[in-house]
Amino acid sequence: MRGLAELAMRGPKQATVLATIFACIPMLFWVSAAIISLVTLRRGTAEGLKVLGWAILPGIAWAAMGQFSTITGLVMTVALAVTLRNTVSWQKTLLALVPLGVLAALVMAQLAPQQIAQISELVVKFIHDYFQQSGQSTDDIVGLRTLVEYCVIGMVAWFNLVSCIFGLILGRAWQAQLYNPGGFREEFHRIRLSAPMAMGLLAFTLVGVAAVPSLLVVVPVATLPLLVAGLAMIHGLVGMKQMGSFWLVGFYILLIFATQLAYPVIVLTACLDSLLDFRTRVNNRLHQG
Repeated sequence: MRGLAELAMRGPKQATVLATIFACIPMLFWVSAAIISLVTLRRGTAEGLKVLGWAILPGIAWAAMGQFSTITGLVMTVALAVTLRNTVSWQKTLLALVPLGVLAALVMAQLAPQQIAQISELVVKFIHDYFQQSGQSTDDIVGLRTLVEYCVIGMVAWFNLVSCIFGLILGRAWQAQLYNPGGFREEFHRIRLSAPMAMGLLAFTLVGVAAVPSLLVVVPVATLPLLVAGLAMIHGLVGMKQMGSFWLVGFYILLIFATQLAYPVIVLTACLDSLLDFRTRVNNRLHQG
């Protein structure tokens, strides 16, 4: 992957060609997004937008065929890269995920209503079949259809933004590899949300839906900043204790196969870290020892 980054940074033509090629492959648009992020972070917003202008053409073609993830993913990743470059703050960049998630949800709801309806129908059918097999009444399932649609839109936006933040992180890591070896590791390990921001996001995810059911669209996205902060905390603690990559591999395997359990634990731990700052406490203990 380093070779890919080196090739992209040889000049605007190389970066444009590579970004456009990877944008032609929907499942690999995040590589294109990472290349554009690298250009944006290193050479500025104007250069990044020039590369985006060409790379977005395959995204427009895919959008014409009903596949919107490429075009939305490229645009949102570049928006995050511009935010990170201008603010030099991961906290502000992560906070930008929320309005971007709202925008992504609105785009999906307006431009892909049939896809949303099809997925929602499958989910409702699954719930209906489950209730029937368990002998429970299915009378109230019809009323759940709207809430299911909100959830589906929210999860689609969440998946898009996960690809975007991964593309941004990859672009930032490439930048460090080429121009500041080891810098990204230190930077990522220090990511931590302020207590007001963490508590606000947590309160929104827990209380917002009860107040306004349509906020189900935004709730998954609102947990993303907490997820990234929690992952950064875990990486930081593992690095401080020099536990090795084996523990991180095991952690990510657990996260993949036990998402329903691990995800909320990471989110809640990130909130606690915002209040207690676990990394500073561990660092102090290690120096005292």
